[in-house]
Amino acid sequence: MQQQKANGEYQVRHISQIETVWTVLKQAHGGQPEEINLAQQMILQRYQPAVFRYLMACLRDADAADELNQEFALRFVRGDFRNANPEKGRFRDLLKSALYHLIVDYHKRKQRGMAQLSPDSPEPVVTDSSVYDSDRQFLDSWRTSLLNKAWEMLAEDERQNEQPVHAVLKFRAAQPDWKAAQMAESLSEQLGKKVSADWVRKWLHIARERFAHYLLQEVGASLRDPDAESLEQELIDLELYQYCKVALDRMREPVA
Repeated sequence: MQQQKANGEYQVRHISQIETVWTVLKQAHGGQPEEINLAQQMILQRYQPAVFRYLMACLRDADAADELNQEFALRFVRGDFRNANPEKGRFRDLLKSALYHLIVDYHKRKQRGMAQLSPDSPEPVVTDSSVYDSDRQFLDSWRTSLLNKAWEMLAEDERQNEQPVHAVLKFRAAQPDWKAAQMAESLSEQLGKKVSADWVRKWLHIARERFAHYLLQEVGASLRDPDAESLEQELIDLELYQYCKVALDRMREPVA
C-alpha cells in the first residue's frame, strides 16, 4: 500500500505486501544485536505516542503516565513480548492488555503506599472508573496515532516530491467549509505563488488519495493478515472507514 514513484507516476503496493508489526516484533526478539535494536526502536517509535496518550487518559497524571510509559518500554526491550502470538489476535489488543495490567499494578502500588489498614482488612481493589472505560480511551488513542502517522507520511511525501499534498490537505482540514476559490486565494499567499481553484481541486484529490493509502498502510501494519476484509473491519472499528473506502476498493482489485 506504500506508494512508490516510478516514471513520474505513483504505484500502490498491494495489501499482501504490507510488512506487519508482527514481522518486526519477531525481529525485535531474535537475530543480530543491531537488528534487534533497530526493530525495537521501530516499534517503540511507532506506538509509544499512542501508549502515552492512553496512559494519560486513564491516569490523568503526566508524571504517572510518563513513568508507566518508560516501564512499558523497559519491559518491551527486556523481552516481555517475545512470546507474543499473532494467532491470538490483533497487535493493538495485545498492547492494550499489557497497558491495562500496567495501570492495575500502578493503582495497587499506589494504594499500598497509603495509610495501612488493619491486618484483617481486605486487599484494596482498583475502583478508578477510568480503567473501566479504557476500551473507548484506547481506541481513541490508537486512532489518533494512526491519523498522526498518516499526516507525517504525507508531509514527508511533500518534502521528497516537492508537491503540495500536505499543505493543501492540512488547509482543507482547518477550513472544511471554504470553497476552492477561497482556498486558492489564501494558498497563493501561503505558497508564494498564484494558484487557481482548479489547481486546488486537483491537489486536494491527489492529497486525499495519498493520505488514504498511508492510513491504510498504518492500519494494515498492525494486523496479522491485512487482507481487504480484515482491513475493512478494523477501519470500521476505529471509525476510519470514511477516509479509506475508495482506496480500499482499489486494493481489492487483482494484482496486474
